[in-house]
This record gives sequence, structure tokens and C-alpha cells, in this order.
Amino acid sequence: MFNDCSEPKGWKRLKATRRAWVLLPFATALAVVTNMASFGRAQGGAGHPLAGVWSVTKGPDGGDASQPGLFIFTDRHYSAVYSVEDERRPHSKTPFSPSRDEKAAQYDSIIVNTGTYETSDASVTMRPMIAKSPEFVGGNTTMGYKIDGDVLTLTTMSIVSADGASPPDVAATTMTLRRIE
Repeated sequence: MFNDCSEPKGWKRLKATRRAWVLLPFATALAVVTNMASFGRAQGGAGHPLAGVWSVTKGPDGGDASQPGLFIFTDRHYSAVYSVEDERRPHSKTPFSPSRDEKAAQYDSIIVNTGTYETSDASVTMRPMIAKSPEFVGGNTTMGYKIDGDVLTLTTMSIVSADGASPPDVAATTMTLRRIE
């Protein structure tokens, strides 16, 4: 019938079919994971209304922002840097060598933090991984948000440090931002 070196007729097709059945669960799992990743991007990524770069136009005190400030939202991460002062941020008398008092004034005039965020209904909760104030790392801030075209309004609802403390002067401040990217 056949010699030692040959395979029966149809053997190659049978081996290919068996390989397909063995690989089918892996291919199915890959398709499911790929679909879930695509769905996740659509829910929280570029399709998310917060995703983008926002420039502060009205500061937390309600006045026109005289200092630049940015909020950047990606799929899961954010970065926020803005001034809390109406006045221009103080400069050092000697550039890049501020005195202790100048450092304190510069430190007090700015908010800096970056980390992850999540949204629910009309609020966003930001959880800093690094912040100007070390006690804020591991804590969170929750802000109400409203988007009207390219305008984002953020209203502070709560700020909590890693140990559960809130700053003594937390008030429901509102900021207005404009999408620039």
C-alpha cells in the first residue's frame, strides 16, 4: 500500500484540521480580548468626552485666568497644573535661586498633580500618583463636570488625603476650561 516514508492519503488535511481545532480556543480568546480592548478604548479613551487637553480660562476664584493652566485627560490618566492666584505668579529676585520666602510664595501659588481618573454620571474622581503635596498621593479629589461644546466646567466636591483628612479651606470652587486639543 504505502512505504515507510509516505503518509496515507488525506493525512495532511487531517493534521491541518486537528491543528485548527487545537488553535480554535486560542484564536477565540484573542478575538474576545481584542474586542474588549476596543470596547474599553471607546468607553474611556478618545471617545470619552473628557479626553483631550483643556486650558484654564477661569480660575478657582472665578476670575479670568491670568496664569496659564492645563488639564490633560487620556484613556485613564490625567495631569493637572494650574495657578490658584489671580495675580501673576511671583518670580525670584535671582532667577532660579529663590529665597525661602520666594519658594513658599511660588509653592503656594500653584496646584500640580497627575495620576488616574474615573468618571461616573456627572463627576470625575482623580487619584494622584504624584502631587505637589505628598499627603495628597493616595487620596483623591472629586469634581462635578459639565461639558458644553469645547467648554468644560469643573466644580470641586471633595478633596481627601491618603489618611482621609480634608484641607480646612475646601469650598465648592468652580473652574472653566476650554478644549485646545
